[in-house]
Amino acid sequence: MKQQVDGISTKGNRKNLGHVHEKLQEVIQNNVNLKGISQFVIGKHGALVKQKEKEDFLREYEVYLTSLCVKILYKYMHDSEMIIMSTKAVDDETCLIGTRFSYGDEEFTNIDFKVTKNNSSFLISDVVMSGISIAINQRSQFSEKIDTHGIASVIAELKCNNNP
Repeated sequence: MKQQVDGISTKGNRKNLGHVHEKLQEVIQNNVNLKGISQFVIGKHGALVKQKEKEDFLREYEVYLTSLCVKILYKYMHDSEMIIMSTKAVDDETCLIGTRFSYGDEEFTNIDFKVTKNNSSFLISDVVMSGISIAINQRSQFSEKIDTHGIASVIAELKCNNNP
């Protein structure tokens, strides 16, 4: 994935920005388990809501997550350098890849990627920043929103954010 991101040219004028975002979306769609993360995030609500609401949430959350990942990768492309620090097999299907994103001389962020076997390839199934799992954090936040405002309201908010 690192080579794919590094291979995307950001040179040129503003018209190129759309092309860069499209290429980053492709990288995310090919390397991140969007469906699996979305299923995890809906959590207990997946069994409690109507099938159409579940499908709508999963679709809109995938769009939201893709957009979020594109923003993070775009920032990485311009402001930092990624170094792979470690790899650790958790089991036959899962490994953790420890990385360090450097921002200048002294500043850095450690980010771990949980990579899981999916059919014949491997996909990112979680990202851990400063010890905080993004998937678990998102699940907690969305569960609270659904409990407070209802699934229809959360889907409407996702649609609104996905189509500014």
